[in-house]
Amino acid sequence: MELRNALDAFYYSTALCDLRLMNQQFVDKNITYNSLLYLELIFSMNGKCTASKIADLLYVSRPAVTLKINELIKQGFVTKTPDPEDGRQYLLSVNEEAVPKYKVYRKQDNMAIQKISEQYSQQEIEKFCQMLNIVSSVNYEEMDV
Repeated sequence: MELRNALDAFYYSTALCDLRLMNQQFVDKNITYNSLLYLELIFSMNGKCTASKIADLLYVSRPAVTLKINELIKQGFVTKTPDPEDGRQYLLSVNEEAVPKYKVYRKQDNMAIQKISEQYSQQEIEKFCQMLNIVSSVNYEEMDV
């Protein structure tokens, strides 16, 4: 399979899987895809997430991010705590009670990890991780539009 086709297939299947899981109400019947993306960002930053970081990453206004975060807090998915290093900001995290629901959503990742681990050597997996890190770093770079 050509690299471009494989990468396109990966993105397509990931988006499709995310939407299917969301529509099957694995997480919460009232959560939107946009909210799910916010949860992904917050979860992936391991307690170092702020509204400002989200606004900067998504090129969205801070008031819009604040509205979304307040919605997620009201739904019980997100908690915010004062940043001990900067009292003007709050650190965001996925609420502990919501984590089990969220982890069900990530079940397909665990299945893929298990299959890869069974079929490939540690050296091949490390090379694959390096490749994924390249994709991630390119995705995080600021793009000139």
